[in-house]
Amino acid sequence: MTRRPLGENDDHKKGLLIATIGGILFTLDIPLLRLANPDGSIDHWTLIFARGIFLFTAIFLWWYFFRWRTHREPFLNGWPGIAVAGTNTLANILFIAAIGKTTAANLVFILALNPIFAAVLAWLVLKEDIPVWTWLAVILSFIGVGIIVWDGLETGTWVGDIMALIVAMCTAVALTIIRKTGRNVVTSLATGSLVSALIALTLAPTLYMPASSWSWVMLNGLIVMPVASGLIAISPRYIPSAEVAMFFLLDTVLTPIWIWLLFGEVPTPRAMVGGAIVIATLFAHSLWRLYRYRLTVMQASPAE
Repeated sequence: MTRRPLGENDDHKKGLLIATIGGILFTLDIPLLRLANPDGSIDHWTLIFARGIFLFTAIFLWWYFFRWRTHREPFLNGWPGIAVAGTNTLANILFIAAIGKTTAANLVFILALNPIFAAVLAWLVLKEDIPVWTWLAVILSFIGVGIIVWDGLETGTWVGDIMALIVAMCTAVALTIIRKTGRNVVTSLATGSLVSALIALTLAPTLYMPASSWSWVMLNGLIVMPVASGLIAISPRYIPSAEVAMFFLLDTVLTPIWIWLLFGEVPTPRAMVGGAIVIATLFAHSLWRLYRYRLTVMQASPAE
């Protein structure tokens, strides 16, 4: 039986701590945006502009001080960078719009489909084999989301639910492009944020928001989301990516709880059933992926 060296144990604990903090910070995205617009009176184009400008500023500053000055990397890394910027632009616009057109629970339940869409695209575009258990996860996840959208047809949230589906697809497309090309396209997220802000600038009836609203969006765009993204990006240095993926489920579980505590918003029973199917499926699939990873590592490690 092999034992993990003490230093490696310390790295694993560090990775778990980093991923946990990053995952929890991600769960604050929607609550902060809802706090910026608690009564829904602010036009979503105004919110898209504000969030886009702050996200662009944070990512651009990171790129300039930590990447361009040392590696001289281009801001848009070829056609993959342009393509990812395009998908991110659409995702930014629809994400903010969906917040006002569906419940927070429905939104995060549907956005959790991102890895499922990515797996299907990997099979279609990259010609990767999908294990039977992954196909089962795909089927069950779509059943769960189908229940949520079906409920939305009766409760009037179906437009926001469809928007959330498109956001999840945009993210999966971006991940597929990155996987296929291997390009570093982090700054494409900044470009997508800027383009969405410029589009919103032409469509927003007014850019006025109360000072408190600007503060919440600034906290979200300049601090919370950039730090969360950075921590999640760092954590695979210390723990397996299959383990990191499990921390994304925190968003699906905790965001509806924060929204319930802050605004008293409770999902419908049918949406809860659909969400429970999605969460249980993705959790079981993540555990299976982690088991496969550890089994592969054990088989590759020489016995002592």
